[in-house]
Amino acid sequence: MDGMADHANHLEAATNHILVNARDWMDDFIKADGEKNRLIHALLDERNTYAALIEQNEDQRREIERLNVEIINLSMNLESEMESRRSYQLKLKSARELEQNINNDSFIAVLVDGDGAKFADHFILDASDGAPRAGRALMQAVRDYIGENDQELHRIPIVARAYANLSGLAKALRMSSVIDHDDDMIRFAEQFTSNHGDFDFINVGRGTENTDSKIRDMLSHYFNIAECKKIFIACCHDNGYSHDLRKYINHEHRDKIVLVETTPADPDFQRLGFPITHFNQVFRSSPLAYETKRMSMVSPVTTRLPSLPSHGPIMNSPATISSLLPEPQQQSPQPQRFVPTPPASTNTPSPTLITSVTEAVPHISRTSSIVTSGKGGVSISYATAGGPKEHQNITVKPEKKQPPKTIVYNCDGCRIDPPISHPSNTPAQATYQEKLLKVSPNAFCNDHYLIGRCNRRNCERIHDVSLTAAEVSIHRYKARTSVCPRGPECDDYSCYLSHHCLKDPRCQRGSNCKFSNSDYGNLHLNSDEKLKPSLKWIEGTDFPVKCQ
Repeated sequence: MDGMADHANHLEAATNHILVNARDWMDDFIKADGEKNRLIHALLDERNTYAALIEQNEDQRREIERLNVEIINLSMNLESEMESRRSYQLKLKSARELEQNINNDSFIAVLVDGDGAKFADHFILDASDGAPRAGRALMQAVRDYIGENDQELHRIPIVARAYANLSGLAKALRMSSVIDHDDDMIRFAEQFTSNHGDFDFINVGRGTENTDSKIRDMLSHYFNIAECKKIFIACCHDNGYSHDLRKYINHEHRDKIVLVETTPADPDFQRLGFPITHFNQVFRSSPLAYETKRMSMVSPVTTRLPSLPSHGPIMNSPATISSLLPEPQQQSPQPQRFVPTPPASTNTPSPTLITSVTEAVPHISRTSSIVTSGKGGVSISYATAGGPKEHQNITVKPEKKQPPKTIVYNCDGCRIDPPISHPSNTPAQATYQEKLLKVSPNAFCNDHYLIGRCNRRNCERIHDVSLTAAEVSIHRYKARTSVCPRGPECDDYSCYLSHHCLKDPRCQRGSNCKFSNSDYGNLHLNSDEKLKPSLKWIEGTDFPVKCQ
């Protein structure tokens, strides 16, 4: 019994020991399992952290790539901007150099129509001393005006050009008792030119349009060059210039033009809107006595002529003719531009006709002759008449009135030329070519043959070859094949050149056509709509007429 009890105790003790150890093992296992779980959680946390870092790194990589692309673009833009800046700096440098050159070469131009704007008498009376004083007075008058209105131009050089028919001007001055001899005016012009390096007094010779043409050409030349900062024009005595000045009214540089009034200006000049000044210390402010006398002589005749009988001689006394004439003088040329020409729209014969009559009558022969004033005037026939004093009778008959010239423009402001047909193959073609070959390499003067007058000084073209009407038509067509240098906005009523292709609206020559690559671009009016007139200008009027 005792042995069994010991054995039981021994088993109980062993079991307790095992349970104690098992409990320790379980505690160790639980502890190890806890550690394992903590490790797993730590690893999971590390994984999550790493994944987050990987995602963050990916975002950073994408951002870096984006930034790299942006850097590349910015670098390219920077290079472009730097290139543009360099280009701009070069252009700015060139512009400044050009501006500097322009400023260094800047000048003020003075244009004087000397036929009507005459220097004051006290200058002309003593040519040797008066001409230099006239030049200085003109320069000072311009300086005074500039000083009051545009200080920055106060010190730049002044260029002056005076144009006149010196023989006619000299006679007018002599007849008005301003000078004793015609040579006094010639000497004044010479001294005026020689005493000032930039001043010239230029003799344009006889011809009513010579001075006008020079003034127009020089105005256009000076207006279109940047070096010329101001243009003073002494021309307000002649209303014809108002038409020439209209094309500058809306120009961005219109403030370059200043009008100089000598004798009272026509209201048309006021309406142009250009500034008008007076150089009373330089020019006469009233017409010459000879001019006033001529105008008073002309006026009664111009009002009587239309009422004269249409046919048959005027059977009056010898005073009929002599009343139309000035007193006999030396055989000097008549001054050309002292009586203003009325507008083309009036029916009154031009005073220039009367000048022609008064000049022609003393020299007529006893054979019949006709003097024609031109469009809108009258024809005067000088017939043979008997009598001991060889007085001659006059038949005055009205000339057929010519319609005024017109210019039409389309809705785009482009000039539309009248239709013209290619001349037919007639004998005139052969005779024209034969005459043209004879004068080659020269050519026929377009102004002379197509307008009826050539105002160019020393024109080298041919004027003295007779052309028939058919040959003139051939020459006119030949001229129409040339592009007008004034372009589609040309406002010359007598222009004989073309402002668009003759084949319009169906030109087939493409880029080979000279009208495709003109200075004004493509001048083709390649549709019926573009050839439809929109506005019509009539010569002698101030406003256009809208076409229906």
